[in-house]
Amino acid sequence: PSAFLAFTRSAFVAKRRNYDQPNWFGVGLAFSTTAALWALLFKQHNEDIMEYERRKQEKQHKCTGCS
Repeated sequence: PSAFLAFTRSAFVAKRRNYDQPNWFGVGLAFSTTAALWALLFKQHNEDIMEYERRKQEKQHKCTGCS
């Protein structure tokens, strides 16, 4: 009975990692996700800077004919 219980203890089977063969899909996914997030960060930063400069110019504009 004890040998039978050893096999039914867990639904998951732990196996030793093979470090000779890295998980290249996981590595590529991690690096590409990081690169995409950095690209979005730089894009958003540049848009924010442009909006800041536009509002700064708009604030300095004191034309009576525009309002």
